[in-house]
Amino acid sequence: MEADAAGEIDELIERQWERLRSPGNRFTGRQRVAIASAARGSNNEAISEALAEAAKRVHDEPATITLDWLDTMRASGITNEEYVELVGIVAQLRAIDTFEFGVGRITRPLPEPIGGEPSGTRVEGATLDGGWVPTVGPAFPMSVLSLAPGEHDAMVDTSEVLYLAPRAGDGFTMGNQHVVRDDLTRSQIEFVAARTSLVNDCFY
Repeated sequence: MEADAAGEIDELIERQWERLRSPGNRFTGRQRVAIASAARGSNNEAISEALAEAAKRVHDEPATITLDWLDTMRASGITNEEYVELVGIVAQLRAIDTFEFGVGRITRPLPEPIGGEPSGTRVEGATLDGGWVPTVGPAFPMSVLSLAPGEHDAMVDTSEVLYLAPRAGDGFTMGNQHVVRDDLTRSQIEFVAARTSLVNDCFY
């Protein structure tokens, strides 16, 4: 990995760790770190058993998630807003942990949470439109976390650094079919992405 790329990724991880330990839309910093801890397999009394179960399932067995299972989670008291924030937390954690494992680093300790209350922001215009939870616009990869704006921003940040920016235009963007990044052509980038998705049972 080139030095510039490594530095950019380390800066991303620091941003994500700061997001993780800070209050979100529905969870406190303590609860957010507890969700990450549960995803990694540790028990934490800061969250309910249902939230811990959901974090572990999203982290370890996302391909087994069904609408019936999600309905069971909702029946246990998890709201749509909480579930979407949880998915965002676990997805960012998984991306970072997988990257660091791949380059031979030890698992990074979770950050210490900071105080404060969740924002409780209500997202206007979110409806069920082809997905299992409300989204702003039709459900597709770039709208799936729109019910939790902070997690959406975190996903975009991660994509921009580890993959390509989810927008049109020149540079390291998904709209640039001729991009070359870290000596990989766009075709090679997509081959790696597609193969990784297949191995991990990732689909949408």
